[in-house]
Amino acid sequence: MNRRPLILSGLILGLVTFGALGYRITEGWGWLDCVYMSIMVLTTVGFGEVHPLNVHGKIFSIVLMTFGIGLMLYLLTLLAETVIRSVTDPSINQRRRERRIMNLRGHTIVCGYGQVGEAVTTALVSAKREVVVIDHRTEHIEWAETHGVHTLVGDATDEEVLRRAGLDRAASLVTVINSDPSNLYVVLSAKGIKPQLQVIARASDESAARKMRRAGADEVVNPYQLSGNRIAAMMLAPQFSRLLSGGATSDHFTVREIGVSQLLVGRSIEQLGRDTGALVIGIWRDGQVVRARAGEVLRAGDTVLVAGAAHEVEAVEGQPL
Repeated sequence: MNRRPLILSGLILGLVTFGALGYRITEGWGWLDCVYMSIMVLTTVGFGEVHPLNVHGKIFSIVLMTFGIGLMLYLLTLLAETVIRSVTDPSINQRRRERRIMNLRGHTIVCGYGQVGEAVTTALVSAKREVVVIDHRTEHIEWAETHGVHTLVGDATDEEVLRRAGLDRAASLVTVINSDPSNLYVVLSAKGIKPQLQVIARASDESAARKMRRAGADEVVNPYQLSGNRIAAMMLAPQFSRLLSGGATSDHFTVREIGVSQLLVGRSIEQLGRDTGALVIGIWRDGQVVRARAGEVLRAGDTVLVAGAAHEVEAVEGQPL
């Protein structure tokens, strides 16, 4: 914490107190009149004397004006400079941002804030996830800040930058830099620091994707191939495509992926549907999709795809059944 503003404010208060105490001793006025006269002299407002001064009061006023006015102006100038610097100095703003990042737990780090990075960040923020964006381009970081996310200026391939982004406390990392070698370095660095971290990487071709998987990436996405598949799906099965992309979601119908909590472990699909009204479409278990039969019992570590009205899906996600 920067203590300079507090110190300067304390010195200014001390100077005003010294003036008030001097008038109290020399003139015997009430404390309000003494403080008023002290501030009036030190700030050179010049409204006039509160009461006629005696000889001792005039001598004290001369001393206060000779030494106090210059000191007061100097302290006020330093205080104004300190406050302005705390708002405009990039290094101070960067340290302030990093202090906020230090308090994060279970967040997602997004490396690269181009078009893909912005889309990923927007989706995560909409899902109420804490996000830290890393990019070496200042203008991209400034744009990210307008979306209310935590930011860090730096090279994401540098392990020290990843540590400053709270990698050891993060739940996941997405690297979507417009460079396959850079994304590969980020995957290697991230997995080297925290092997259990979920890492999703961007690749421009299958060759780069294979290298990233070997480096430890949990998922690798080719945005060009993904876009092509999405366009084809919109032509071949437009309604199903809208459903998968979230375009068909409303209060009456929504589809959500939910991790099975301890409250749901041991319950059957039939019982879950009876208690909540939601429909379990499928179960992900040990990396494989399992058909959601009525008698299938949920286990720890399962993930279910649930469909239904918004309140029904929320009941599966949050209520003790």
